Amino acid sequence: MPRPPPTAEEIEEFRRQKLVEVIPEGMSKSEWKKRKRQQQWQDSKEEYRREKRAKKKAVAARQREQGTKPQRKFPPKTQQPSGLSFVFDCAFDDLMNQREVVSMSNQIARAYNVRRHCTYEMPLSIVSFDKRLKTRFDDVIRDHVNWKGIEFREEPLEKVFPDTSKLVYFSADTDDVIEELEEGTTYIIGGIVDKNRHKNLCINKAKELGIRVGRLPIDKYIAINGRSVLATSHVYEICCKWKEYGDWERAFNEVLPPRKLKDKSEDDDHNESNTTGEVETTHDVVSDTVENSGANEEEGAKSEPKAN
Repeated sequence: MPRPPPTAEEIEEFRRQKLVEVIPEGMSKSEWKKRKRQQQWQDSKEEYRREKRAKKKAVAARQREQGTKPQRKFPPKTQQPSGLSFVFDCAFDDLMNQREVVSMSNQIARAYNVRRHCTYEMPLSIVSFDKRLKTRFDDVIRDHVNWKGIEFREEPLEKVFPDTSKLVYFSADTDDVIEELEEGTTYIIGGIVDKNRHKNLCINKAKELGIRVGRLPIDKYIAINGRSVLATSHVYEICCKWKEYGDWERAFNEVLPPRKLKDKSEDDDHNESNTTGEVETTHDVVSDTVENSGANEEEGAKSEPKAN
């Protein structure tokens, strides 16, 4: 239900508070406004969630009356072993702004939900889980401590996986295309939301650590509308779908939103090496199903910023 417009008394009170507010010493006006918005969200989020739940119940009731309610998908009771494992390398906290950190946390929550519903065991580790990302989880997504099949490690990648012989780091900046996911291999996905500001970030780190690199075969199966910058959670979900179907094209088309896709015949002559499945990610909106599994949303993650 929409919120009622503010009353004349509320407007007057807002104006009065604005006249007497004092910006803390050492803080800019823009930072002060940002802090106020964050506090306003914290103060109103419970009401927002109640309204959202009420709206979902109303929609579900209407769908039941019309006989159009889709069947709910439950996680499988048992998952088959896959022989694969995945890592989100989140060592890039200092390269993101706060909004991007929020986005990254929501993508991790989305990936957890994908893992729960996959018919295969696709274990996931989050490494370099520290700084603002960890604070975000501790403050907002506190249920992550109960998540199964996903491990949070504060140690960096090289400490958690000192043996690099069975590691592959996803990067769009390589000519090595991954045609199949190999059992016994751990695949690393760069956990950064930077709108492609930082070029060659993942491939340079992989080379420094002596880790093999590979890229998804996107241009072989589909064409992307615009630059092929995929969310971290999308890369993980695509890998889950490939394991289920054994079909990259079906996995891409099922996971990627329609706005990202276009007729491949229109773009056969315009693919470049850096537009083939970039995993240095853009923002991904957390779905309602993630919220149900314990990931709480924040106002800063309600809308998806456009890629540059």
